Amino acid sequence: MNLNSNSSCGCGKSDSDKSTPAAALTLAIATVPMQPWEQPYEPAAALQHGTIFPCLDLPFYVTGGGK
Repeated sequence: MNLNSNSSCGCGKSDSDKSTPAAALTLAIATVPMQPWEQPYEPAAALQHGTIFPCLDLPFYVTGGGK
């Protein structure tokens, strides 16, 4: 096994090369639609609904189906 003597990790690359290829990669691009502003719920109603925005107040089905 012939390892580069300049490498401390055994990968064969020189320790002087500190660039990381991962730094040049794009990990992810988020696409988030714009949410129009609307009058939020009052604090007590927001706690009841689980959100302050009426447009995000959607039905939640534990079983994944309708009623």
